[in-house]
Parts: sequence; C-alpha cells; structure tokens
Amino acid sequence: MDKEHVLVTGATGLVGRAAMEHFVAAGYKVTAVSRRRPFDTYGAQFMSVDLADETACKAAFADLGDVTQVVFAALHEEPDLVAGWTSQAHVDRNGAMLRNTVEAIVPQARGLRNITILQGPKAYGAHVRPMRPGAREDRDEDRSIPNFYWAQQDYLADRQQGQDWGWTILRPSLVVGMAVGGAMNLMAAIGVYAALLKERGEPLHFPGSRLSLSQPTDTELMARAMDWAGRAEAARNQTFNITNGEMFSIADQWPVIAEALGMAVGDDISFLFSEEFPQRASEWDAIRARHELISPDIGAFLGQSIEFADWVFAYGGQGPPTPISTVKLRQAGFGEAMYTDDMLSKWIARYQASGLLPPS
Repeated sequence: MDKEHVLVTGATGLVGRAAMEHFVAAGYKVTAVSRRRPFDTYGAQFMSVDLADETACKAAFADLGDVTQVVFAALHEEPDLVAGWTSQAHVDRNGAMLRNTVEAIVPQARGLRNITILQGPKAYGAHVRPMRPGAREDRDEDRSIPNFYWAQQDYLADRQQGQDWGWTILRPSLVVGMAVGGAMNLMAAIGVYAALLKERGEPLHFPGSRLSLSQPTDTELMARAMDWAGRAEAARNQTFNITNGEMFSIADQWPVIAEALGMAVGDDISFLFSEEFPQRASEWDAIRARHELISPDIGAFLGQSIEFADWVFAYGGQGPPTPISTVKLRQAGFGEAMYTDDMLSKWIARYQASGLLPPS
C-alpha cells in the first residue's frame, strides 16, 4: 500500500473530507488540497492551493509524481447559489479548476491509474425541470442546460485518449456528510437550527414542505465507492449514479433527527434559513462558547448551506424530485446500501463527537 498515493481536492467539502478520512484509514498516502485547512486532516498531508490558478497548481503539484489516483471533489459555487448553477461563470471556473489540476499531475504521474470526478442529478436537469423517473447514465442527460459537468467530462474524456489511466464519474443525489463551510451541507444547517431552538427551550419544529422527497447519498459510502472505482476495471471510463438505495421523506424522518438531537418533535412552522440565521448569529456564538465547540461563527460554519437548506425544504412545493437509477453501479460490482435513519443518526453523532454541534 506504500506505493499508493491519492490526491484529494476539495478536502474541506462534504465528499472531499470523507474521501480524505477514508483513504488515510485504508493505509494510502494522501495529499489533501483545498484553499482553507480542514478542521481535521486525519493524518493526510495538506496543501493550500487555489485550483483556479494554473501557475499555482503547477508549482504546488510539482513533486507529486507518485500520485496513483486523483479524487477531484473541489467545487466552486457562485454567490447566488441556485441561479449560479446555470451561469457561464460557473461552467468556466469549475472547468478550469479540473483542467489546471490534471495538467499539473498527468505529465509527471507515470503510475496514475484513475481520476474520479463528481456530478449529480443536475446532469438530468433536476434543478430546472421535472426529470425522468429512474434517470439513467448515458441515456437521460440534458446537455441543453448550461452545466459545468459537460465541460469537465468532455475535457477529461478527450485528455484520457491514449493514456494508461482512466476516469470515473460519480453522480450522487442529496449528499449527506460532515464539513465546515460547505455550500450544500444540509446536516450542519439542521444541527444549528436545532441548537437554536433547544437553547430557547423549544422542540424541533419542522421548517419545510411535507411533500419533500429526497434520495440521499452518504459520503462515507461514496468514499468507499471511490476506492473501488480506483481499482476496478469495470469502473474505467464510466459514469455511475450513486445513492444509499432508497428515497426518503425528510418529514417522516424528522422524529429520527429529533431523537438523535435529544429533542421532542414540534409543530410545522415555516422557517427561511436565509432570513432567520443571520439574525441568530449571536445566539449561535453563545451556544458554541458555552459548549466549547470548535465550529466557527454561523456564516463560516454554514456558508451557502443556508440557501441550500431553503431550497431543499421548499422543494416539495415544486413537486418532488424523481429518483435516479443505480442499477449500472450495482451491476458493475459496487452494491453497498444503507438505511436513511442509520445515516442521519450517525452524522448527528459524528458532528457532536467532533465538537461541531452541542451534545444531545
């Protein structure tokens, strides 16, 4: 295993953090890259690099000739999160970040075996219109909608021609894991919301539409899939949807979340995270000081996850999202699955044990 070296970009994000932790625990040499230092590197070597800077990438990665696998989990989001998903600036910057990374690594990494990148249901137009139920890879993509996925995918497929290494694309649905400052971290937003209510002596009110349905993807499950993809011939130059294996209603799982947080279930009360959280910043500061949490202020902790939480909880009013098919991944050889309630309880416990949320 000492010959295996995994480069993980986006190490402060949900997927990148999980990948960094997994590959270190599995015995790989790991280099973790992000602009900010992760709250825990788990023993990985950390490098602060702006992947949008071509010169910086070449300088930073000059000595990484022994890299055998790249997990590209870095993601740039525009200031207006949802509107930015179809902007040309979003396409251009994310495309450049992958290109700069690959061009700095590929010419020198003679033992490179695989590059894994991430997409999602937006490949099927889920962010702008109803999508086909059971959407499949290589059948239901909608390239008429501007999306950085295609810039990255087309570049990578073209760059790989004639090379010994291959690529894999994973398309998770609602990504659930642990991060500080991520753009789409629903668990952290729920955790802070719960802490604010609990501090006021209130139960855990449900803040959204009860029509909302989601198809979750656990980041630790994803990390294991990345490990598999880096070694499996069946994953070479392939795209796979990946989820936990079931749909869930966040309203139906609300009692599970409440129990894990040590709270009673409250009423259905409309709550806009983007409007309320900035007004509650001092309350969160008092909570983290009293419990000696390592989590930062509410803005730094949640970032654009505040906007994302509004989008997720309100999504039911626009019609429930339709599921993506994971048959291809299972037929290729990766068949892991997990129940949603187990996932939710696990991550709440992890946030608390890591000092990011107050204890139950």
